[in-house]
Amino acid sequence: MNLPFFIYKKLKNSTDKSNTSSRIIKIAKFSVFIGIFISLSAVSIGKGLQSSINETIYNITPDISISSYENNDRGIASEIIKESEFIVDEVNRLYPDIKLNFTLEKPSIITVNNSIETLIFRGVKDGLNFKSFDQFIIEKLNDVPQSLNDVLISKSLLEKLKINVGDDIRLFFRTNNYQKIPNIRNYRVYGVYQTDFPDFDSNYIIGNINSLQNLFKLSSKDFGAIELIVDDKQSITSIKNNLLSKDIFINNNISLLNVQEKYKNIFDWISIFDFNILIILVLMIVVAIISIIISMLTLIFERIKMIGVLSSLGGDNKLLGKVFLYQGIDILIRGIIPGNILFIIISYIQNNYKILGLNPNDYYVDSVPFLIDITYIISLNLFFVIIGTIILFATFSSITRFVPTININS
Repeated sequence: MNLPFFIYKKLKNSTDKSNTSSRIIKIAKFSVFIGIFISLSAVSIGKGLQSSINETIYNITPDISISSYENNDRGIASEIIKESEFIVDEVNRLYPDIKLNFTLEKPSIITVNNSIETLIFRGVKDGLNFKSFDQFIIEKLNDVPQSLNDVLISKSLLEKLKINVGDDIRLFFRTNNYQKIPNIRNYRVYGVYQTDFPDFDSNYIIGNINSLQNLFKLSSKDFGAIELIVDDKQSITSIKNNLLSKDIFINNNISLLNVQEKYKNIFDWISIFDFNILIILVLMIVVAIISIIISMLTLIFERIKMIGVLSSLGGDNKLLGKVFLYQGIDILIRGIIPGNILFIIISYIQNNYKILGLNPNDYYVDSVPFLIDITYIISLNLFFVIIGTIILFATFSSITRFVPTININS
């Protein structure tokens, strides 16, 4: 028979629900429950925000943009790259598995319903057929073939201009600096997108690069930027540095800008989330530990006579420690399991119904994202259990300071 477990069960079943230790134990269980729930939520939300923002950035921005210095400085790929064919050949030779996109961007003006907006027309090769952007398209024409003059417009621009999908819009372009009367082109709104990046949504209309090439009398091989999409995001910087060392980039006034450089402020901001998560974890663990220590000490002091009697009857510190260890494990289990259940329920509700909203202008997402990763969930639970067990053993060591005869007579 497991004597320590038997004694623990007897103590648990005979505990007066109104005594001090019972109330403190309930508080300890609640502290562990709150600690594990808030810790899981903090990690989930922090990592969810990082993942969502990263995913959006990598899908609307190339990993590496090859363009002229003027283009990368201004943030618009309007000037044509010289010797683009040789650059493409060099990139394909060095990195045959990297996907290349070809873009050309030109400033323009749109006038609709007496509203005037300046924007950037982003011409993309192969029209609007790029899968990485599909997740941002919230509405488009169904069963209608695309044409050269179809464009995607952001939801914010659509609402500001008071137009609908399928409507025609008129854009004005200047093909040279001396032009007094701009060129006019009509386009059809084929679809609506929403990235939640205000700088992108409020400035870009996306269309076919051939439309711009025809308007500006360029060849089909004239591009403003060659964009590299890298599968391994950790290798972006090394790839960029390797390309920069090649003669073709050094001798042709070519600049390479990677996504981390373009959105450095955002990447620096989301990296702070890790520190905030760490602070929350430490605070929650400290609160849970203090509650466990107080409940265990209270229980020990209430059972001083029992400890003395068991010691005088031959019970050693190992046996006494196990009795209180079972009580400590009970506190941990009754706090951790409900905390995990509540976390999973709230995560599911939030991810599916988006009850807790965010301002995209501040957070680049429209709702609080919960990232469910079984690895960090298990790791965090184990961490709580290990820390809790260590604290329990440390607390039980106080039992050895009690002298049996004093315990019996007290």
